[in-house]
Amino acid sequence: MTSLKLKSNIGMTIIILFAITLISGIILHLKKHGLLIEPRDLIKIIHWVCGFAMSVFTIVHWKQFNKMLSALKNKVKWFYVSTSILKTIFLLTLVTGAIKLLSPVKIPHLGLWHYGLGIAMSILIIVHLFRGIPAWIRLRKACK
Repeated sequence: MTSLKLKSNIGMTIIILFAITLISGIILHLKKHGLLIEPRDLIKIIHWVCGFAMSVFTIVHWKQFNKMLSALKNKVKWFYVSTSILKTIFLLTLVTGAIKLLSPVKIPHLGLWHYGLGIAMSILIIVHLFRGIPAWIRLRKACK
């Protein structure tokens, strides 16, 4: 598989995993609003597995495009800044989720922090995609 095709496939995989993780996270959060959707344990597992897989692919994506992003720093400053903020919020979301998952005791409000960071990350991902999708389309065409 060519490098361009691999980058393209990783990008699409991240989008799919992001959608599943976002939807399952919102479903899990609905319990706080009195709406319990079953099978809750299965939804948690789907959220954890897809979130972990998305994190792995995102880190690979990050490494693949880090030099390009640095080169764009002065040319497209808003994209550089929004992507840098996205990286930070991604890491905070990952850390709060890992602590929530692995902590033997319940930490007050950690789930709410994780949810809020996840929503902020989702908004920044959509902003990132507005710039990234045209580049992804060009990348797919270059693979043919």
